Parts: sequence; structure tokens; C-alpha cells
Amino acid sequence: MKLKSGIKLLHHSIDFSDAIEINLGIIHHKDLISLKVPLIDEEIECHYEDDAYLPKREWRCLSNEENKIISTEAFNKDYNTIYLGILPLRLQNLFKELNLINCKTEKEVFEQFIINKNKVQETNSLLNEFVGTMSNTPVEFLSIATNFANCESVSVDKRKLPENHTFSDLKFIGLHKDSSNIEMTIYTSNKFGNRLTINLGADHRYFLFVNLTILQIYNMLRQKNVGKENINNKNICKLFFEYFPDYPILKIKQKPYEFYIAPTDNCIHDGATIQKQSLDIVLTYLGHFKI
Repeated sequence: MKLKSGIKLLHHSIDFSDAIEINLGIIHHKDLISLKVPLIDEEIECHYEDDAYLPKREWRCLSNEENKIISTEAFNKDYNTIYLGILPLRLQNLFKELNLINCKTEKEVFEQFIINKNKVQETNSLLNEFVGTMSNTPVEFLSIATNFANCESVSVDKRKLPENHTFSDLKFIGLHKDSSNIEMTIYTSNKFGNRLTINLGADHRYFLFVNLTILQIYNMLRQKNVGKENINNKNICKLFFEYFPDYPILKIKQKPYEFYIAPTDNCIHDGATIQKQSLDIVLTYLGHFKI
């Protein structure tokens, strides 16, 4: 299926020649041999939610026509534009001084924050100033999180996890849309702003997405004669995969200290750490960001 015009991608001051790839759609996780995740003393397979879908593994560079469809020269709206940028050099150096890139576990990451309390305060001050320049409304700090290496999905419903859980307890949800507000509907998915996520790890990671807004997906499903009463904010992704399994997924490489801004309430997406051996560390804010 051909790429449609929808959510656009903007990037400044970054060599983007090898940063984006495209595939031929999705596949149910049960139809893939799970990748091995390197833990400290063993390798183990990922487990998934029953309805988890992943991108097909055959990736290629975009054609010139596809590049034109996905690219933009200006940031349009916070609900239909993805931006890839890089932290200022001063912030990069401060994070390097925190020595996060040598951490092997989430516990070690938070220990570094405790050990370097004064450095963290300086970093927070500059970071809040930097993030604030991209939003005219208050910004919400969401989390500092870690993910395991070589995972095709990084998203987990943590509400379901037992106390003192291990990797074997994790069930990845695969490609999905966020719902940052409990009252969100298909028609209001574009009202809740976007997400800014910074890669603080030692290696690249990936942002996976479908370049269609939720309303575009809704209209495509209606053209397939899916009754509007049968489509809601919770099942629209599953329905899209059912009716359009061959719609391409896009994959953006996010290098260390690069950040993306994306409307994660208004598009199907996920993160991935494939081909990565080190701990994935991400810092995330919610807001109405615009470049």
C-alpha cells in the first residue's frame, strides 16, 4: 500500500540521509520469532500482549516521492508534525558528566542522579529553560525511563505489573496510540498536545510511527464500511491493523542526545531498541511543543 500524505516530518541541522526507513506494514507478534534480549547474565525472549502488532522486519530507504510526501519545511501543528532535533552542546556535556551511558540497569541510572545531585540541579535548570523555549504553555515532566536492548517494542502497561517484577513479567503492547487524558475520543485526539523524548543512552534507538492522524485512520475505516458506532479510541488501532495491514510503518533513528517531538496521542507509534546492546535511557516531557 502506498504512503499517504498526513503527518509530516521536520528536521534541522541533522544528517538525515540514513535516519529514516520504511517497510510494508505490520505483523502479529505470534507470526514472528521473538528477538533475544541481552540481560546481564542471560538472553531471553520478549513477551507480548495478545493483540500486539509489530512492524514487518524488511526495511528500506525512502524513495524521492516518499520523502516528498513525509517531509515539511516548517512545523505545522502540534498534532500533525514530528520533529527531530539535537540538544545544545552544553546540555550534552552535562549529561555526559552524569555518566549515564555506563549504567547497566535502571537502578544504576537513578543512583547516578543521587550521587551527582548538584550536577543534576544544574542540568535540570538548563533543560527546563531549553524545553520551555519550545512551548507557550506549561510543560509537564513525564518520566525518566529505561528500556532493555534489542526489543522491537518498548511500551508496557505498567499498571499490570506485579511488585518486584522481572523482565519475564513484561508484556509489550506493540504499535499503539497514547491516551494522555481519560476523556479522549477519536475526535479530540488532536487536542492534547505532543511529547518530547530525549535519548540519553549510549546508542541509537528508534521511533516507529504511522504517518496518519487518528481522524485520517477513522475516515479510512469508514470508507471500508466499518460502522462509526464500532470505532472508538480504544480499538481504532486494532481495526486499522485488521483492515490496512500493508500500510507502511516509518522508522526514525534517534541518536544519543537527539530528541523527537511527536503527537503520540494522535498517531500510531512505538519505540524500539533493535540492534542495540546497551541500556536505553529516555527523558520525556508532555506539552504543546512547536519549533
